[in-house]
Amino acid sequence: MVSSNRTLNAYFTYLHDKRVEEGPKLTAFGTAGRGSMSGSCSRQIGLTMLDLPESDPLDSKTLLAFHIGTALHELTQTAMESVWKMDSEVPIDLRPLGYNISGNADGVYKDEWGYGVIWELKSKTSFGFKLARKDNVPEKHELAQAAMYALDPNINARSIHLVYLCKDSSYGKDATQMGQTIEWVLDLDQHAPGQNGATARELAHEEAKRITDIATMVLEQEQIPERYVPDYGLVENVPYPDSKTQPWRCRFCRYNALCATLPTGVTNIKETSVQLMLDEREVNDR
Repeated sequence: MVSSNRTLNAYFTYLHDKRVEEGPKLTAFGTAGRGSMSGSCSRQIGLTMLDLPESDPLDSKTLLAFHIGTALHELTQTAMESVWKMDSEVPIDLRPLGYNISGNADGVYKDEWGYGVIWELKSKTSFGFKLARKDNVPEKHELAQAAMYALDPNINARSIHLVYLCKDSSYGKDATQMGQTIEWVLDLDQHAPGQNGATARELAHEEAKRITDIATMVLEQEQIPERYVPDYGLVENVPYPDSKTQPWRCRFCRYNALCATLPTGVTNIKETSVQLMLDEREVNDR
């Protein structure tokens, strides 16, 4: 008998090749911004809009976690389609409101009065699920994302349905079970939990403006945004991916190594290595 990792290597290779083949997901209407950018670092949003190659590709464990989350996501969508007659992956366009943002809502269904409800699902590890369950407060950027989709004039939505789905089980005093949910149904003009009196609609407009301003800065003014994480502030020193230094978003950013070579504040693209990367891509595309 010979010890082997053939199966392990096979599915990691498959997931990696599948992600490379699929490439970056396009926005629904070709906009620079997408709803899922909500809450992301301004620098990360800018580099993503430039469509730069990732300096820190996803590792195998993260790819597997994404795949498991996607499988649960699709199962839950199918269930909502069956029971609530929900439409899945609905194109969202915020350009009529002056925002350079589009995307696909996880789902849209009708409430008892015939108004649209934006359904947004977030799969969570047991750790994140426990935190949300303890305080019964959703994360600000996820509320904002769902509410941004509800702004689309064609949807005629007046509420959002945000769902946290636990994708693994844990044991002990504060046990979790795979498939458990925490759910919030909020009117757009209702005070959002844990947001100091702000409504979901206000959060949506605030974040949509930030993303649109970043698009203008990057694509028209040819500047790289400052290294700024909402609800944290400026990041002077980029944490290493395998460290435990805050902010945690930097540790998981796929532009970590590139960002660390750039100044903290707003910088002209032509004064950085980003310009060389853009020039090289232009040559290769000819």
